[in-house]
Amino acid sequence: MYQNLIVKTNYKTNRLKVAVIVLGLLLLVCPQVSFAEYETLQQYSAQSLLKPKLQKGKHFTVAEEVTSDGLFYRYTVLSPFGTFTASSTSALHQLAQELNVIAAMKKIATDDTAIAALKQSGKNTATGIKNLFTNTEETLQGAADGVSSLFNRAVNTVGNRKVTDAEDNRAQQLIGFSKSKGQIATKYGVNVYSANTVLQGELDRLAWADYLGGLGVGVAVSAAPGVGGLVMATSGTARLLNEVINTTPASELWLQNKNKLLAMGMNADTVELFLNNRVFNPALATVTVSALEKMKGVENLELFIKVGLQASDPQMARVITTLAVMSAGYHKQIAPLKRISPLARITKATTSKGEVVVVLPTDHIIWSESVAGIARSLTEKTGKHLWVLGDFSSAASTNLKEMGWTLQTNVRDRLIPSKK
Repeated sequence: MYQNLIVKTNYKTNRLKVAVIVLGLLLLVCPQVSFAEYETLQQYSAQSLLKPKLQKGKHFTVAEEVTSDGLFYRYTVLSPFGTFTASSTSALHQLAQELNVIAAMKKIATDDTAIAALKQSGKNTATGIKNLFTNTEETLQGAADGVSSLFNRAVNTVGNRKVTDAEDNRAQQLIGFSKSKGQIATKYGVNVYSANTVLQGELDRLAWADYLGGLGVGVAVSAAPGVGGLVMATSGTARLLNEVINTTPASELWLQNKNKLLAMGMNADTVELFLNNRVFNPALATVTVSALEKMKGVENLELFIKVGLQASDPQMARVITTLAVMSAGYHKQIAPLKRISPLARITKATTSKGEVVVVLPTDHIIWSESVAGIARSLTEKTGKHLWVLGDFSSAASTNLKEMGWTLQTNVRDRLIPSKK
């Protein structure tokens, strides 16, 4: 659930870091392999990779040239709202939905309404915001019950919780702006912590209008044709979790996640370090914790949290979150897992039958030295299973099978069903 869609700077550096996380390249010391020559990176055609609806929509077109780092595809997406980069096929699906939502939001006029509301209540609003910093205790004592409750619970995280880059500032959270924004995001079927800056701009515009009394959330949604279909695109468990994330204050999510991880017996210091990693926005952290809850009883679940400490950018965080979600899917949908163990800098799982399972959220794995190295680090002759969201090159598939791996491709519907 959950997304660094617009690459701003140092893209190549960030993608290299993700490759390191997924394959554990820096921690493997492997003997020279004797297989055929390794494959080199190449370019791909969007037409050959994508279904027509994802290649081109009413509000976007995917550029024909697609690059890859040997694990994930990189797409360039053109739209009336700017040029975007999607760092994987999963990210492309999310971006396509967000661009359709942006188009729907832009049909909602708010300028005149917002200006009129500002003229009438702007003075009081400004005074209220000022009081949050100059007379905080008195202001909050007179606030609505919901805000008071939020502040009281937030006291438990003072000095512990760090505000992530994806959140609104503390003043916006306390005055109720963030609540309006979360409700609107939920109605449109998007995540309020999305890294899509254009979407964030539209969410802010509608949320301010709603907060200032000039626009009802219901009006904002009903005026946009086709939104119901967009919401249904994220139906089922994922949709319900998205609604919880959007409508629960970030400080409350932090505390809930902390308590859930501690209840699983995890180390308090490790938990706090994970929850305060700024690249794990509240959505990614909550989805990760939700996945771990589904694996209660599996040994060494804390390893996912330790792996999460390595994340230094949102794309890394998203990969690690997806690893946890795929593992939970395997545990619930395919076969019970017994224990989680290290595999270089990621994880592997052992089933109750003693088989080894590795899940990867990759698009297309080619036969490279790093892939060969991590594959050879497991010496079992049989009972090794590799599940990926995408597929393998012919050379990677042949060599991995010769090494005793059983391969499963295009496993999203089996491990992460979108509707339940």
